[in-house]
Amino acid sequence: MLAWNQLHQELERATNRHCQLAAKYEQFAKFVAEQVAAQAFHIKGIGVSLDLDQGFFSTTFAGRTLHFIFESVPGENGTLVGKVTCYLKKELPTPEYISIGDFQFTGSGQTTLVDPMENDPIKIDIDLAALYIVLNYIHESLSR
Repeated sequence: MLAWNQLHQELERATNRHCQLAAKYEQFAKFVAEQVAAQAFHIKGIGVSLDLDQGFFSTTFAGRTLHFIFESVPGENGTLVGKVTCYLKKELPTPEYISIGDFQFTGSGQTTLVDPMENDPIKIDIDLAALYIVLNYIHESLSR
């Protein structure tokens, strides 16, 4: 067991880190919502619903609903990192959630996803990068 003082410090550090990661995730979700709602956005029919107080946002497209769920998890060095898991929601014949994939991100917004053209990690706190990530998951859901 940890000493009282050490326990207090560790938990305070964890809550601060979680809040930092949650803020990055919320910016990610808002970037996506703003971009698909823009008049000039060329792909029509994508809807976004923000349920950030519950730790997720949803997209709808071509009869499919995707949930992008946020959580903080221990990284390789023990520090919390953000994790976003994308689920396809199916209602029939019985309700179920099918995992489409997930990625992790750091406090600086750098993800475990790599841009195939640049061969660099994608950052969730850049508006076009956020949209790019979500559109790829929407595209992947079309084959499910």
